[in-house]
Amino acid sequence: MNRKIVLSLAFVLVISMFSGITSCLAAANVGVVVGQSYEYTSADSGTRRDIDGNLTDSLPYTVGYLETITVLQVSGTNVTIEFERELMNGTTTSGTSWVDLNTGAGTAWFVVIPAGLGTGSLIYPDWVDENGTTENAPTITSTVFINDGDSLVRAVHLGFGYTDNDVEYTHNYFWEQSTGMLLKYVLTGTADAENITTFSITHLNRVGLEQVFYPLIDSEDYPVSITSDSNILDFEFKQDEKQLLLNVSGKTGTLGSCEIAIPENLLWGSFMLNMDGYALEEDTDYTQTSNGTHQIFDINYVHSTHSIEITATETIPEFSTMLLVSLFLISSLVAVAVYRKRLVRSTA
Repeated sequence: MNRKIVLSLAFVLVISMFSGITSCLAAANVGVVVGQSYEYTSADSGTRRDIDGNLTDSLPYTVGYLETITVLQVSGTNVTIEFERELMNGTTTSGTSWVDLNTGAGTAWFVVIPAGLGTGSLIYPDWVDENGTTENAPTITSTVFINDGDSLVRAVHLGFGYTDNDVEYTHNYFWEQSTGMLLKYVLTGTADAENITTFSITHLNRVGLEQVFYPLIDSEDYPVSITSDSNILDFEFKQDEKQLLLNVSGKTGTLGSCEIAIPENLLWGSFMLNMDGYALEEDTDYTQTSNGTHQIFDINYVHSTHSIEITATETIPEFSTMLLVSLFLISSLVAVAVYRKRLVRSTA
């Protein structure tokens, strides 16, 4: 069996599940307005584990590109968006996409959906399949609240999964209920071959929303929550050094902040914080509080790009095997990149 998780296959399967033809049975509620603009980060992470669950290879959360999506035009239920993508290698790309919020036709389906949907609602009210029925139509799974800085944003959620070529895929989409704009998207793939389990994740998150990181990457035992108005470019847990690392960026000269909640059974004891190699001073550069289960650090800074290190005197026991970044993850990123480029499809 193939050890690689070829996530680009997911795109083909989603198209086959959700492709449809047009009809005009209902009027979708358009919630976006011209000029509305959201910024996103797109990142990958992954692991390999042996039959006993020991971690043998790891790719920490790493951002591949930053993306800005802006509403260019609203005509009836047709919405046209522009996306500008800044890759971490310094290159940029841009393009336009559109979607009919009645039918889902167009090239920006799942990026914008009608506003005001609830659990059980068809995502596109006039969606039909090739047989003219709504069987297997994409339907809102649930409504949830997501932390957005100091407030909560109500979101609608679609989750579904399937297996293809011995790879288990799970998709989770979250849209802002009041506008229908995409908030976050997570694609996971899991494959077992020759007593090795490969797990890969693609993350797309709107900047400013709370993000939950797992230091062991695919384990939920020690979730670290981060809320920031900066782009979170990297997150890594260095267990042997009792340290969390993250890189943040923003428009040069603007104020930035980051709230990091670390489980007290992950790192504990005395803490030391550094930014760009310089020690931070408590109550001047950051504050530290505890809620009984987490140590919470609020850090303030002036934007450009910064590296933040949080080091403790105590941590959980070390892994039984060394962490290595293997070629399997590097090659899978090629497939992931193909998929991500098509998440928002250009009409160019």
